Amino acid sequence: MRSLPIVLILILLTISAQAQEASSQCELQQIAIDAALGNTDAQYNLGVEFYRGANVPRDYAKAATMWKMASTSGSVEAANNLGFLKYYGRPGVQRDYAEGIRLWRFAAERGFAESQVHMGQAYSDGRFLKPNFVEAYAWATVGKHYSSKMSEKIDDPQIGNEVERDAEKVLADVRKKLSSLELIEAEKRAAEYINKYVPR
Repeated sequence: MRSLPIVLILILLTISAQAQEASSQCELQQIAIDAALGNTDAQYNLGVEFYRGANVPRDYAKAATMWKMASTSGSVEAANNLGFLKYYGRPGVQRDYAEGIRLWRFAAERGFAESQVHMGQAYSDGRFLKPNFVEAYAWATVGKHYSSKMSEKIDDPQIGNEVERDAEKVLADVRKKLSSLELIEAEKRAAEYINKYVPR
């Protein structure tokens, strides 16, 4: 546990030294301080800063560290993003399909539409899970259904549209692989999931 404050101090120093503008430097410093004090939103936001690399150098490992802290505190947004890093891997973040899916499932079962679509992709792409097109269809349908709720959770009006487009891609691909009986089962399961996995 002693290494945690050291990591956060190093992050704070990185932000202090490399923030481009005085106002963004102050804002980033405050986010880093709040993150070090255990503020889940600040940890999530600092992870976003490291992932994007606009105001600080891009560092996927630091983004993963911040999102891990936030997801441990229950942030579904952080779990979704860390799941993405784990599932696909990035420099400094070792690929771990099982952990990526675990994180996505955590967020998906709490109604986070982007993770629901990711679950559909994972059941469809065959990278780790055995392909299950009924399950892929059901998850992607749920994610599409709740995609409009994304802007309430994340301050980005376009994210819901992007999630909906990703869901449509999964659904278009999976429909071709389902028999008519499987499609009926997939639609029934999707309806169950829509009722069960409501955004919180």
